Amino acid sequence: MTEQIMKAAHALGDLIKNDPVTAALNAAMEDYERSEELMALIGEYNAHQELMMSSAEAAGEDENLREKLTSRMEELYNNVVEHPVYKAYNDAKEAFDALYTEVMGEIQFGITGERPCAHDCSSCGGCH
Repeated sequence: MTEQIMKAAHALGDLIKNDPVTAALNAAMEDYERSEELMALIGEYNAHQELMMSSAEAAGEDENLREKLTSRMEELYNNVVEHPVYKAYNDAKEAFDALYTEVMGEIQFGITGERPCAHDCSSCGGCH
C-alpha cells in the first residue's frame, strides 16, 4: 500500500469515526454495557442455555425440564430484544452498518466504475 492510499484510508476512517452515526453507536454501546438490567437478563439467558445443554447431556429424557427451560429461555430472549437499551443499540448498529456498506460501495464504484447490487431492481440495468 502506498503512503498516499494509507493517508486517504486514515482520513476516511477519521471521517467515519467522527460521523454522528458512529457517535450514536458508541453511545448505544456504552448504554448497553452499563445496563445492569439488560446484563442480568442476558446472563440469565446464558445460564439457562448452559443448563439446557448440560441437562440434555445428563438427563436427556427429562422432557418436562427441557420444556420449562425452553419456555423460560424464550421469555428471556423476548425480554432482551424488547428491552429499550437493546433496541437502541440494535438500531444504532443497523444505521452504522448501512453507512459502512454505503462507504464500501462508493469505494468499489471508485475502483471498478460499477455500483454494487442493491437488490432493488427498480433502479437497476440488470445484474442477474
